[in-house]
Amino acid sequence: MDDNDYVLGRSDAEYDRLIEQAALMRPFTERMLRVAGIGPGMHVLDIGCGMGDVSFLVSDLVGPEGSVVGIDLDGVAIRRADERRAARGVSNVAFRQGDARSVRSERLFDAAVGRFVLQFIRDPTPALRMIAECVRPGGIVAFHEGVAGISPASSMNLPVLASLLHLIIETHERSGARMQIGAELYGRMRDAGLEPDTRPPAEVPMCVGQSETAFRRWSLMTRSILPKIVEYGLATEDAVLDIVERQLKAELTHVEGLLPLHWLMIGQWARKP
Repeated sequence: MDDNDYVLGRSDAEYDRLIEQAALMRPFTERMLRVAGIGPGMHVLDIGCGMGDVSFLVSDLVGPEGSVVGIDLDGVAIRRADERRAARGVSNVAFRQGDARSVRSERLFDAAVGRFVLQFIRDPTPALRMIAECVRPGGIVAFHEGVAGISPASSMNLPVLASLLHLIIETHERSGARMQIGAELYGRMRDAGLEPDTRPPAEVPMCVGQSETAFRRWSLMTRSILPKIVEYGLATEDAVLDIVERQLKAELTHVEGLLPLHWLMIGQWARKP
């Protein structure tokens, strides 16, 4: 769903970063999907599957009697996801290259899910409507998205990290990405003709006493978007690398308490009438 100027790029380093990010985010997404009703025997469509990690998570939830189809525009990511599937011996997941807004299936899915994908779609409401056409009546549409800017970094005496998060968000927004989409999910699902749940979970992923984990998380994301930071004229490459490699590392090195790994995440799901 490459609607905007996709800031993260499609390099080997970015694919590896997505896998690391997925490991950090898995517990949060798993809780949301379980509460949403994803369970054994279901046939599920994973929107914007990327390297396949949400598909693998859903595979565990639906079990051997269920199945998962992961779809993404990025053919290289699809190929690598399928290589990972084969290496894991996973038999109930299939990956396809394509646009989930026009997916074709022999039967309707019990659910459509996605993580960090609607933010990159130019108009999420009609996209949700088209995605829902792939889901059976009574089925589930569930997405895990962020609300950028809502992070405890600025109140935790982490000014460098707070400044870096601002730069990351500004770069995404300059591309057209919807960085507040998590807060819009309820209304957009309702406007798409779905019946959204009124109590979606909201969490800020954190780690305790793992400064290296937090540093790696934010430094890798910054490196992925660095070409766009420079292209948009937001900062020079040297300035950004100084912030990351010197200032951020110094700020996080001695932190023994809580450190944010993402901004606020909201998991919203809805039923198709």
